[in-house]
Amino acid sequence: MRATPISPIPLLIIILICGCFVGSPLAQEYIGGGEIAAIGSGSAGVAVAGWMVLNVDSSRAQLIGGPLPLERKLQRLLGGSYYEGKSNFLDNSFGSVATPLVAGVALLTADMCWPQGDKSKTILQDFFLYSTGLMTTSGLTDLAKGLIARERPMLSLYPENNARHTDANKSYNRHSFFSGHTSGAFFAASFANIRIRSIMRSEITPSEYRRWRWLPPTLLYGWAGFVGWSRIHAYKHFVSDVLVGATVGYLVAELFYHFGNGAYSALDGEATPMMISINFKF
Repeated sequence: MRATPISPIPLLIIILICGCFVGSPLAQEYIGGGEIAAIGSGSAGVAVAGWMVLNVDSSRAQLIGGPLPLERKLQRLLGGSYYEGKSNFLDNSFGSVATPLVAGVALLTADMCWPQGDKSKTILQDFFLYSTGLMTTSGLTDLAKGLIARERPMLSLYPENNARHTDANKSYNRHSFFSGHTSGAFFAASFANIRIRSIMRSEITPSEYRRWRWLPPTLLYGWAGFVGWSRIHAYKHFVSDVLVGATVGYLVAELFYHFGNGAYSALDGEATPMMISINFKF
């Protein structure tokens, strides 16, 4: 099964509406209108550019032309044996959006239970940063897929399958690097993990936090890792596709969460340090 590319336009409209509300004069402790405009326009630019590159058929040569050293063995070790039509329940559009939706619900639930600040504005700020970050992740993934044009393992490792794939699938079959399911899952897991643990630190005692701090990352990253494995199992991505997708999703989550870190610090009295310092301007 193939995941159908989704236009970013509907999500852009929702983000603009939420952005206008979050950046109103009544929301002084939240991200301002200028920041919203910069983040929103930058994310939209990346998403639209990626969508356009991904959906323009091209005869460009593959920049990565097959398995890297040891990847052939790793593919068979982690993915098992291959057969024509091999798939799993995440190998579709549902598998691509399921983790961002579930993590978004978890984020909303945590915000609803957090009494600090203006609850409605907190929820909208989190939604704005979460959705624009997700859009940026998708745009970067699409750009890489379209420009690098790496063949998926089902064709790269088994060239005889080319005869059974139509020209209509040619572009999709060259979208291996890097995994969009994995980048989206790791962005969602990372953003939700950082935010939920920040709320836990402000709402429970230090001893309780030490006792339960393992739970959000274990659940979120455990599932995101399973999503990555499912792409290897379905022979839609190599191990390197999944590892790069996970890294990109994680870094974008760190970046977009810290766009609002000043507001979070003002509300809970504690800034969350970035694991990796990134200087980034739109």
